Amino acid sequence: MKVIYDDHLFDTIPGLCVGILAVRALDNRGVNLEAEAFRRRCCTEANLLLKMNTSMADNELKRYQDALTHLGITGHSTALDTLFREYKKELGLEEAEEAKADDHYEILSQPKAASLDELAGSDVLPRMNPVMDMVRGGMLKFHVDIHAFDMGDRKTPLLVHQQEGEWVVSLGNETALHNWYCENGTAGQVGEETENILILITGFAPNRNKVAAARNELARRMKSAFDRSVEVGWLEAGTHEFTASI
Repeated sequence: MKVIYDDHLFDTIPGLCVGILAVRALDNRGVNLEAEAFRRRCCTEANLLLKMNTSMADNELKRYQDALTHLGITGHSTALDTLFREYKKELGLEEAEEAKADDHYEILSQPKAASLDELAGSDVLPRMNPVMDMVRGGMLKFHVDIHAFDMGDRKTPLLVHQQEGEWVVSLGNETALHNWYCENGTAGQVGEETENILILITGFAPNRNKVAAARNELARRMKSAFDRSVEVGWLEAGTHEFTASI
């Protein structure tokens, strides 16, 4: 399994870095107990932290949006931004923020009591499949952009490049992601039949430590959850290709 980045992307976005995981021959069907436990733990942490500070991830979200703007990509939301926006809506935090902006919202003399369950919130991150549950949980926990790709028979490399003036992620002749890390294309989508995956964790100089932490934790948890070897890599200025040996 191989990923190749266009050198120009690293020249255009100073400090760009990418953490990589490769896993082969995993079983992504049904419910994986360890993946499910990680998803739930990430939800609980995010619920508590967001209810204490609804804007806790705003700086990180803006960093990714600014990188898109720097490339001339406008009018598109990153997957990370979409995840947090939908998650906050499901928790009811979006309505609370709107109420605060209203001059006529109710002022309470005493705070409402809440149980620990209510503070933690419900399990609002929809379950998809074990790999994607861990990826999305990782985005909630670390506030970094994470994408997983089904690499099929492992022979076709993943390319991050410009195609007809658009920055895309391609797998062969098909597009896996449009506008760099925004909308899904038709290739590389991870489903229950997926066996071989590459995971790309995109970051920049200010949050490179979070990218490394997310890569290392996902590697450890995926190795345990799927009982498979996990290979990790790192790309930044000067190193723009990664080939897994597994």
